[in-house]
Amino acid sequence: MNWILNLPSRTQQRPFQKLLWAVAAVALLFRSSTHTAGAGEARWPQFRGAGAAGLASGDFPVHFGPESNLVWKTVVPAGHSSPCIWDDRIFLTGFSNGQLQVLCLQRLTGAVLWSRTLPPGTIERGAQLSNPSTGTPATDGETVFVYFGSFGLAAYDFQGTEKWRKPMPVPITQHGAGTSPVLAGDVLVLNCDQDVDSFIMGVEKATGRTLWRTERSQFRRGFSTPLPYPVEDPRAVIVSGTLRLVAYDVRSGAEDWSVTGLANEMVTSPIAGAGMIFVAGWTPGSGVSRMPAFEALLAQADANQDGQLTRSEAPAGPAKQHFLYIDANKDGFATRAEYGVIASVFDQSRNVALAIRPGGTGDVTGTHVVWKYTRGLPYCSSPILYDNRLFMVKNGGIATCLDAKTGSPFYSEERLDALGDYYSSPVAAGGKICVISHPGVAVVIRAGDHLEVLARNPLGEPVVATPAIADDKLYVRTKAHLFSFGEAMPVGVIHSSPRGPGTSSGGP
Repeated sequence: MNWILNLPSRTQQRPFQKLLWAVAAVALLFRSSTHTAGAGEARWPQFRGAGAAGLASGDFPVHFGPESNLVWKTVVPAGHSSPCIWDDRIFLTGFSNGQLQVLCLQRLTGAVLWSRTLPPGTIERGAQLSNPSTGTPATDGETVFVYFGSFGLAAYDFQGTEKWRKPMPVPITQHGAGTSPVLAGDVLVLNCDQDVDSFIMGVEKATGRTLWRTERSQFRRGFSTPLPYPVEDPRAVIVSGTLRLVAYDVRSGAEDWSVTGLANEMVTSPIAGAGMIFVAGWTPGSGVSRMPAFEALLAQADANQDGQLTRSEAPAGPAKQHFLYIDANKDGFATRAEYGVIASVFDQSRNVALAIRPGGTGDVTGTHVVWKYTRGLPYCSSPILYDNRLFMVKNGGIATCLDAKTGSPFYSEERLDALGDYYSSPVAAGGKICVISHPGVAVVIRAGDHLEVLARNPLGEPVVATPAIADDKLYVRTKAHLFSFGEAMPVGVIHSSPRGPGTSSGGP
């Protein structure tokens, strides 16, 4: 039976709190020392873990929540980044009091070991749910790498000493930055798709020096994290974006091969397995049969006859609905050129899931696409491949499971009975898949040919971040906390808050 410490204020209880944290740490360390997957082998080193697959060895509990199978929970600053885990450390980013934060927590107890701050430039434009801290950290076991759209890249050692920083221009996009940095050998790769000046770049992980930068002028806003491939020895990074998936040489940034036929705005990230690359995406703008002719819109609505449209001038319909997408540079005007680009993109946009055999040269759409599927597609939640089954969850809690080899459905568009949008991507271990709705219901299903919901676990807070799995525990970031859940844990500790502001830029 777990017991939970609800601690009063730090000022009143700091000595007692430290004692209780120490007791909890001893208990957890003792348990870990007798566990087969102890602190030395707990690793989830980037967005969606090793190989960006969302998979872990071991297991995680079926039933969990604020009062069930709770190991610990710690108050963390607001943010959408996922936990990055290496042995006894958890790395996370956040945004609080106008500062970008990098946090390091002790994995066994949840205690904050250190935090560092980076000064934001202009906070990038974002939608209502966006947050300046969205990119998940990546680590090689010695250095942790972070990206903030309103700052750029930075690297720290495990003691919190800054190794380098690389300020970058603030992205121009309606929804803010959504990508995460990834490691491909000694190269740190970052994809920055935005409404203007999209690019992908590789930097030297030891120094932050730019090794290459490839412009992606045909790609509009996108939020996909690159996939290093092959996982064991990456020679390419694969990125999904506006209408295309592209593989780039990791050493030069040159385009190796590509596949067309994707949606106009890709939020999900590609995954690899079973000898193929899988990508799935859906956007509401996809499938617009034809945007109205720009000349007709000007004749109807250009009140001052300046040859462009403001949002107030744009008539009801696609021009007004997609105005912020059309207005690439965000100057408040939709020009003929901007409108023409989006009209062409919408005409070509397709909501689809694809299985692709990697390799070849140039456009390999006609030769390397193994199958496609057009139902039950996710908007933000990336698919997961587990036991040769491709699982997807659509907004509203609609689940689909396909045979990875053929694309044939085991089941399609079945209800999880957990309503809401799904921003978090599924993770899996122990024959189970966990996916969490934005309202904060964690659904655990059995990985099989038929939909079998094992549990619906209310967490009591909204969830955007993708969870992590390590050492038979599930690590979940909610709106205000980071949780560690594990089966039959002897101690549950609630940390009232991270360390105070005085340690934000000091030593561990």
